[in-house]
This record gives sequence, structure tokens and C-alpha cells, in this order.
Amino acid sequence: MKHIKRVLSFALILTLLLIQTVPSSAENNSPSKTPSLKEEVIYGILNLDGSVDNLYAVNVFDGGEIIDYGRYSEVRNLTTSEKINVNDDEITISTEAERFYYQGTLENRELPWDIAIKYFLDGEEISGQDLGGKSGALRIEMSVKRNKKVNSIFFDNYALQVTFSLDSRLCTGIKAENATIAEAGSKKQLAYTILPGNDANIVVEADVRDFEMDPVTINGIRLALNLNVDSSAFSEQISELAKAVKSLDDGASELLNGVSSLSDGMQKYINGLKAFRDGLVQLSAGTDKLDAGASQIKQGLSELAKQNDSLMAGALAIQQAVFDTVNSRLAGFGLPSLTPENYGAVLSSVPGLETVKTQLDGVIQFTQGLKSYLDGVAKLDDGASQLVSGISEFKNSASTITAAANELYDGGAELNAAVKKLRDGLASYRAGTRKLKEGTTGMDSEIDKKINEILSGIFGENKTASFVSEKNTNVSAVQFVLKTKPVNAPEIPKTPNEQPAKLNFWQKLLKLFGLL
Repeated sequence: MKHIKRVLSFALILTLLLIQTVPSSAENNSPSKTPSLKEEVIYGILNLDGSVDNLYAVNVFDGGEIIDYGRYSEVRNLTTSEKINVNDDEITISTEAERFYYQGTLENRELPWDIAIKYFLDGEEISGQDLGGKSGALRIEMSVKRNKKVNSIFFDNYALQVTFSLDSRLCTGIKAENATIAEAGSKKQLAYTILPGNDANIVVEADVRDFEMDPVTINGIRLALNLNVDSSAFSEQISELAKAVKSLDDGASELLNGVSSLSDGMQKYINGLKAFRDGLVQLSAGTDKLDAGASQIKQGLSELAKQNDSLMAGALAIQQAVFDTVNSRLAGFGLPSLTPENYGAVLSSVPGLETVKTQLDGVIQFTQGLKSYLDGVAKLDDGASQLVSGISEFKNSASTITAAANELYDGGAELNAAVKKLRDGLASYRAGTRKLKEGTTGMDSEIDKKINEILSGIFGENKTASFVSEKNTNVSAVQFVLKTKPVNAPEIPKTPNEQPAKLNFWQKLLKLFGLL
């Protein structure tokens, strides 16, 4: 089963070699001869601590005249028996194969990523070589960082998939935060995806017995997902939001203007209430004087009314004395005795007595006028009594009215203060809606821009460069296939008569790539 899985893994690697990406030209120094279009697959064998043991490049071309560049300690034709020509860093070959592969062992063993793996058993650090066959609480810590010695294009634009394969029969209580965990027969596959331009710290914990572990695999590829992000609907909603915010800002402006007008009106109202209150205070102070004056008037009228009867009696006595005097002087004329009731009719019929009649008219008018005057004094006396009573009641209620006016003014002042706070609050709210409007203006286009930036951070930029040599300016794809050595239990010594197993074709091919 182990051999079959390795064969399938190698078949998968060969399939990945056929993945095509969009070609991109590098702008480095051009070689003397134009390099051929190719793909690169970088195979790395890592030690258990993550350091590089061996690094190979498998270069893939279409057939024909091939020119390639790279510094290798060894090259090997993987397709035909034709000789590969090496001149310093220039590699040439002429082949009739439709698809040509050759392997080169890289002299420079620096990867774009610094990979470090540590192992802890029961809290104590232990080397990977000594871990095989051990039991206890296992903790594996793996860190991935940028290697500043290598072109950053790979770190910035390539995603890594790190996979741990743990035997469920040997490992229990597995903890792997942020891992995608899948069952693969008796194995648990713990897969981690590290996006372009990102460091990573991976921790795997388990309780183990007689521990063994398959190689940790690390695949570095450019993400090529058919992801079509349509932000139009979202942008339309943002545009509608911006319109709504503008309407909100306009409404806030109108509301602020209305409240400002209300505040101005309230201030005028408060000023009027203050004048009304001050007037009532003065009126209340004047009621005492008014009450005292009314009392004096009432007292004087009362004294005057007391003389009414004496004055009327004197007037009637004078009237009677005048009539008696006239009657005595006219006694020889044969006239009837004159009275206030008949004198007018009697004297009108006698010529020459018009003067007497006029004198008597004056006496009668005086008596009647005095009577009317005295009646008026009596009425004034009654009216003064009512005036004094009314003024007294007004005096008593003036303090209540003044207190009510004070309460009305105080309530108006509080209302005015509240309106001013409302105006100030609305002014701050208006400033906020204005900033919100300014912030949402053009947000739809900013959303598209930010989405593109986020996607660029996930997938990296569409750039392809040769890992082997800067002179290879015609590279369509570069892929990294890395694996650590396995953690093996100590081997049981072979018996002297035991013969080495024979390898079939696929096993030999896997051994060639260091996968067996």
C-alpha cells in the first residue's frame, strides 16, 4: 500500500506539471541566446528540521532546439538518450521528443521560504531523527517565513499547501488549529494553506505511541482559481446608501434651520415673558397704593353722602320761601297761590310776569339739579364701595398672578434652554451627517478597488519568473514540490540470508526522484 500511494503521488506530480499559466516576461539581463519557453518544477528534499538537503529542478520543454540557463552540479535527461550540452550556465539540446524533461541538481539550495520544524515530546525538545518509535505527548511546531536571500516574487505571489499525514493507529487526541482535516484510510491528513506574502506558525499536537510519520509535503503554486467577483450588486447598494445618506444630510440641514428659527422665536417669547413678569411685579406693588386711594375716595364720598338729606331740605326750604314771597307780592292780582306744580301754567297766562316766571324757573332748576347731584353722590358712594371691594380682591390675587407669571417665565426659560441644546445637538448631528456624506461619496468605486486589492493579496500578482536563473525570461510556470524526510522507527537488523527486494519500473522512477 505504501508503494502504491507513492506511485499515485508521483502520478499527481506529473499531472501538475501539465498545468499552464499565463506567460510573463522578466525584465532582467537578457542572455546572449534567446531561452526556450519552458516550465519549472522545483523538487526539494528537506531534513526533518526543515532545512534543505537536496534541491532539484525538472525543466519541461516542447521538443526541438532547446536553450536553457541554470547552474547545476549535475544534469540528467529524463526523456531520451540524447546528450545534454552544458557550457557554464548554458544548457542546450536538440531533441525530436514532443515533450522533453531534464533534471538538474541545483548548486544554490536556497528556497524562497525559511522553513523550521521543531519537535517536543512530553515538553522536552527532541530531534526528528530521535523521535521515531517514541511514545508520549507530541508537539510539532513549524514556522514559515520569507527568505530574504531569494527573489521575493515567489514569497509574495505563491501560496503554500502544507500537509501532515498522521497514522490514526499511532496518534490520538490530534489537535491542529486552522487545519483542514481529512480521513485517508488509516491516516489523518492535516492540510494548511498559506496565502501569498504571509508568514505562518503551525502547531500540531497528539498523543503518540511507537511514533512514525510520513514526509511533510509542501507544495508552492500560484493560485489560479476561476473566481469571478461581481461587485455590481454590492456597489449598487452602496450607491443607494450614499443617496440615502445625502438625503439624511439634507434633512438634517433643514431640521437644523427649523430648530434655529424655533430657538430665535423662543428667545423673543422669553423676552416678552420677562417684560410681562416685570410689569406684573410693578402692578402688584401699585395695588397697595390703589387700594389706599380707593379707600380714601370711599371715605370722602361717604362723608359727602351723609349731608345729602340736610342739603336737600335746605334747598326745598329756599324754594318754598321764594314761592311764599312771590305769592305775597301777587296777592292783589287775583291769582291762585303759586306752587312748583302750577306756577308755569298760571304765570304764562298773565302778561308782564315773565320775569317772575324766569326767577321761579331758576329756583326749581336749582332744587332739581341739587337733587340729581345728591343722587349721584349716593350712587358714587355705592360705586366706591364696590371699587374698594374689587381693588381689595385684585390686591389679594395680584401676588398669585405674579407667582404664576414667575412660574410661566421659569418654564419658558427651561424650554428655551432645551431648544438651544437641541439646536446645538442638531448642529453636531449635521456635522456628522456631512462627514458621513463625504465619506460615502464615491464609495462604490472604492469598494471595487478594495475588492481588487484583497483579491490581489490572496492570489498575488500575475507574475512568473524563473527560479533557476534570471536569464530564463520565457517561463510559463514555476511550481515547488517539497517534502521532508519521514520519521521512521528504528530498523530491525536484517538476517544474513535476506536478499534486497527487486524494484519495479515505478519504484525505480520514484527512487530516482528521492521519493522512495
